[in-house]
Amino acid sequence: MDQLRDNLGDAAAYSLMGIVLLVLGFVALDLVTPGRLRNLIWLDHNRNAVMLATAQVIGLSLVLVAGARDSVALELWRGVLYTAIYVVLAIAVMMWSFVLVDWLTPGKLGTLLLEDDGHPAGWICGAVFIGIGAVIGAAIGL
Repeated sequence: MDQLRDNLGDAAAYSLMGIVLLVLGFVALDLVTPGRLRNLIWLDHNRNAVMLATAQVIGLSLVLVAGARDSVALELWRGVLYTAIYVVLAIAVMMWSFVLVDWLTPGKLGTLLLEDDGHPAGWICGAVFIGIGAVIGAAIGL
């Protein structure tokens, strides 16, 4: 019974921290994209915005899972803190990659993503976000 209680406490701590960090990631993505990202997604049903935000959630979730799995031997507060640091790093690298892709490619990436046409640039950025999450997640377990 003690193990169940401890596991539930750990799961709750990581879940709450994960929700906060996913919201932080969404806010960061909103800062680098033009327009209001939540309006583009929930009101306008913009496929480019939905795809990019979804890819970010997948990438950040990969880091969250890897951080939680790697920190099982640590005290709970330390594992949660380390995982949060890894996720903040992933958010920063994702935002930097968005700006870099925008700089390296023709057109204005943010403007292309405002269009609701499934533009290939959105797919590329989404794949980059998932790749960043996978790489950071893999590096955590080394």
